[in-house]
Amino acid sequence: LDAFHAEVLSTNWADYLNLVYSVPFWEAELDKLTTVVQPYLHEPAVGEKFSSVQEMMDVLYQCEDVRDHLNELAELCTRASGFMGTGYAAEEKVENLHEHAKLCG
Repeated sequence: LDAFHAEVLSTNWADYLNLVYSVPFWEAELDKLTTVVQPYLHEPAVGEKFSSVQEMMDVLYQCEDVRDHLNELAELCTRASGFMGTGYAAEEKVENLHEHAKLCG
């Protein structure tokens, strides 16, 4: 449990490719740990550590959601200038970027 917590927490969460490769393995490991730790959850140290691991994974998923949302906004902004910035086939401009930034921060 400690090793899993340390591995996930010490990884660069801003490295998209690393997360693409690592998260499925972490999820599988967390499933195994969830089963293994069940008989020991009544012990304070184990219960607290497992709770910390669950919270860490929730925060990781929230960070991924924010990153994905910001990437989507960036893509929409680049599409507003049209094909290769020529204005051809330009899409609607995103006008409320500051509101999105406040919601994500």
